[in-house]
Amino acid sequence: MNQVKKAYFVDGYHGGIKGHMPLGSWADVIRRLEENPAWKLCLDIEPISWEALRRTDPRSYDAIKSHLLDNAGRVEMVAGSYAQPYGWVIGGESNIRHLIRGKEITNKHFPGIIIDTYATQEPCWSSSYPQILRSLGYKRAVLKNPGTGWGGYASGTNHEMVLWVGPDGSSIPCVPRYACEELLNCWESEAGYMKPEFVDKCIAQGITNPVGSFLQDLGWQARPWLEADNIQNVTWREYIDEIAAKPSEEWHFTQEDIRCTLPWGEGTLQRMSREVRSAEQAVLAAEKLASIASVLSGYSYPTDKLREAWDQLLLSQHHDAWICATTRVGRDQWAWQAGAQSWMVEQIANEIRDQAMNSIGPESNDDGSGAQGYGIRVFNTAGTVRKELVEIEVPAAGSTNAVLVKDTEGNLIPSQIVPTRVSPEDGALYACKLLFEAESPAMGYRDYVIEHVKQAASKTDAYPKQDDNHASVVVHDDHAVITTDLYKIHTDSTRGGVITALFDREQNRSIASPDRPFNEFTGYLISEARWASSTESPVVVNVKENGPLRVVIEMKGTFADTDYVTTLSVAKGRRTIDFHVRFHYKSDTWIGDPWEIAPENRSTERRKSHHNTRAKLQARFPIALSNGKLYKNSAFDVTESRHSNTYYERWDEIKHNIILNWVDVYDEQSNSGLAIFSDHTTDYSHGEDEPLALTLGWGGEGGFWWGKRPLQDVQEMRYAILPHSDRWDLAGIPQESQRWTEPLLPVHIRLSSNNAQDMSILQVTDPSIEISSMQRDDKDILVRLYNSSLECSSFSVMIDADSCDVTAAELDGKHKEALQLMILPDGRSKVSLTLPCHGLATLRISNF
Repeated sequence: MNQVKKAYFVDGYHGGIKGHMPLGSWADVIRRLEENPAWKLCLDIEPISWEALRRTDPRSYDAIKSHLLDNAGRVEMVAGSYAQPYGWVIGGESNIRHLIRGKEITNKHFPGIIIDTYATQEPCWSSSYPQILRSLGYKRAVLKNPGTGWGGYASGTNHEMVLWVGPDGSSIPCVPRYACEELLNCWESEAGYMKPEFVDKCIAQGITNPVGSFLQDLGWQARPWLEADNIQNVTWREYIDEIAAKPSEEWHFTQEDIRCTLPWGEGTLQRMSREVRSAEQAVLAAEKLASIASVLSGYSYPTDKLREAWDQLLLSQHHDAWICATTRVGRDQWAWQAGAQSWMVEQIANEIRDQAMNSIGPESNDDGSGAQGYGIRVFNTAGTVRKELVEIEVPAAGSTNAVLVKDTEGNLIPSQIVPTRVSPEDGALYACKLLFEAESPAMGYRDYVIEHVKQAASKTDAYPKQDDNHASVVVHDDHAVITTDLYKIHTDSTRGGVITALFDREQNRSIASPDRPFNEFTGYLISEARWASSTESPVVVNVKENGPLRVVIEMKGTFADTDYVTTLSVAKGRRTIDFHVRFHYKSDTWIGDPWEIAPENRSTERRKSHHNTRAKLQARFPIALSNGKLYKNSAFDVTESRHSNTYYERWDEIKHNIILNWVDVYDEQSNSGLAIFSDHTTDYSHGEDEPLALTLGWGGEGGFWWGKRPLQDVQEMRYAILPHSDRWDLAGIPQESQRWTEPLLPVHIRLSSNNAQDMSILQVTDPSIEISSMQRDDKDILVRLYNSSLECSSFSVMIDADSCDVTAAELDGKHKEALQLMILPDGRSKVSLTLPCHGLATLRISNF
């Protein structure tokens, strides 16, 4: 009789009050711990749950506290993130804040607790985690989630331990998912049961100490998940430090090793994803502006309000909000909670933003005395000087017909007005959108003067002479021609407004052609059992703006029986071609793979409609490439795709096809590429035989958690394309993405003689170095830097101060080392740094 070989198992719980923590659940766990001396637990618990437990069950709270601080080590807190997020659907800064805030709250409840293992029950990772975890004090990590949580799983490698290497070269000892570890269902793998045949298989692959895990849902009846003579219960810290072989292999784990999926394009998920992204961008901008204002005007930094905004944002990023967005009803629905939280974040962030911008400048008198005029202050929250189009609504006196923009030296700035309210009698201007070319210094602002004038008297002065370098559009019966200094674009009104010609004037090449139109909407109509295209119907074209700086056209058409409106926007000097599309589904509409699942099979069926991205409603962007490579960004990383295509239909065949901010195809032979930017996390498709396409919508059978989900009501999104030469890093795609998501911010001001014309508090000398965040920590400023390039960068940070101290800090602000500061002849300070590709650094600036 063969002896059953020994294996190890990590048991425990995950969840909390946002997911599942019914009253009495902890008492049940404590009782079972006392009854089973060999039982050990790892806890992946939402930190806000501890306050609820302290308030509602103090006895269990004290018992858990005792176990966590006990040197016997039967209970280990792992991960410790604020809301257990899917790291692959959110930005890098959010990933960092989840860990910082989570540890902060946990330490308040359990002073002295050590959280130095990152392990989760759900696929809560991103490829840049090694450097983030290392900086925050983690010593080990786990890329197993045997209970896959329906969201997905990591790729596998048959090693007991590996060094998980991130894109910057940082590494951390890690337990991987084994390649031999088969999926049993859409929520579990073999490692959740550690049956003898699986243990034998692992040992045969050289894994001498195989380990499995299952962090149970908090609230299930408490009991050890596995009990067998050959299974030793351990914590992750115990297994990695005392049992497992030391890692001898490096694993360069990329974002494509995160094999996760959600029903992208589903209406509720898409709305939620857009709302969460918008809130994320708003709070980061508010934090930066509040920091700038605190330095320049003594603005009282709103620490508590920003903490509240971050807490609400992090809760909206909870993995359960994404995997089961449509479950529950009414205000308990996950998507409703995420949406309500993100709405609250934007309200707080926008209030802070406005207060911060308005705090800088001369005090306003009620009668305006002392003011020499009125103007616009343009703020820049990036680390480099930026020159681009800004837009602001301007009220106008009824006796004027135009608005001039000048710099503070009186030079005329190119501008454009779009009337929004005019006099019915004589057409005089009451209000308008004002567009002008602003140039603002890094992390600061520049002022501009506005003058209301009679158009008849100053038409030639107000608007630069029209020429071929300005933006303009001419609409014909069957097509429209749009021209800027960068592009010449033809749209076909008879075929859904698709782009039939796109000439890149910088590259001197054509990108689109009539037989391969750009921005065509396609999808499989399930109810009609056919492929449909927006080219089947004409559009009505309406010119909303016609230069000289920006052109906006609106195209109304139908996709099958669904009305849609596409807005196309281009501007002088702007590299991106912007789109906003809005579909109105008048009845339940089904677009996608027609694969059906019987209700009783929804939890076990591995094939699902939303896995087949090609059948979804998509915008397609064909570009002639002989050997194109595909790149995509994620949190503090850019990955070159290893997939020849993105096609899959089954849960056990997942290929990573997720776009966080941008995806790019580039052909080295022709030195041409095309980038696509999205306003939210979604998916894309791409293959040797089909062009890059962006998901706009999906309605079909989603299986467990989702069921049948039709497209309903209004669904919209914003995206952009950017033709370019050179590889993504040399083409400046990350910088264009930042401009697209973090625009210059104008605000009305009074001007007086003692106003500063412009101000910059700091600047980086390398445009590939992004300032991902800036915040105040008591009297200091914390500045987070990210090298978005593929190359190591040696650069300087210029600080507008002649007496300050700068130290290198960990991501949470803890001191690392003092940095040498050089005082320049112009009174500024300079600190020189080197960052590896995709590396992060945090500076603490004191006495600023």
